[in-house]
Amino acid sequence: MKFPKILFIIFSIVLAGCSNVPVTQQISETPKNVTIFKNTVVSLTFDDGAADNYDVRSILAQNDLHATFYVVSGFTGMDGYMTEEQLRGLYEDGNEIGGHSLDHVNLTEISGDDLKKEICQDYANLMDYGFRVTSFAYPFGHYDEEAKQAVIDCGYASARGVSGGPETIPPADKYALRAMPYIVNDTSVTKMMRYITSVEQEGGGWAIFVFHRVCDGCSQYTVDLDTFSKFAARIADQKQNGLVIKTIDEVINGK
Repeated sequence: MKFPKILFIIFSIVLAGCSNVPVTQQISETPKNVTIFKNTVVSLTFDDGAADNYDVRSILAQNDLHATFYVVSGFTGMDGYMTEEQLRGLYEDGNEIGGHSLDHVNLTEISGDDLKKEICQDYANLMDYGFRVTSFAYPFGHYDEEAKQAVIDCGYASARGVSGGPETIPPADKYALRAMPYIVNDTSVTKMMRYITSVEQEGGGWAIFVFHRVCDGCSQYTVDLDTFSKFAARIADQKQNGLVIKTIDEVINGK
């Protein structure tokens, strides 16, 4: 049975009126709970070179992520610290190896030749391992103008503190990089993600994360492996929404 022409026209108008939004627009809309990142970069950094830091190697590789490992070179190979071979494995994966002083001393409590030795010998040791070394992190986040100048004189292209973030790109002072709040043993994946989304919501910037130990409750400044694994998967997934993850060197040198 054929519809009268007038009924067919009315039926078509009713169907068209069921939605005021074109189909193509409906498909392209982003769900309200998804953040689109346009101006935010994340850097994952690990301080000290503790042996348990090596446990994140496979997690980074599985999620196509790279991190910056700031190493106290005078401790390399000692009990509780990564070996030269482990550092080389991280480096060969595309991770960055940076300096964190020779003996992890407070750089504001020494000066002159002692200060230069802590920073320059650290740089030389890492270079001797065959690494491209450009980034430094101040032990405990403590520095003064003399320490900053020593970092410059010893050949580093940047130096990171432990607070004051997020940082801008380019940074106001690349020898005083500002980091997000310390990651401690009760920092949740949700809180870490909130740090990142808040940076984007406030106009974008550089969220530098500071990790220390990777273990379950071995110190206050730690993240357990399961939490880091979940966080790595979350930020890797957000790359499809525009989130950028780079090492410190990649940001500073515009790679």
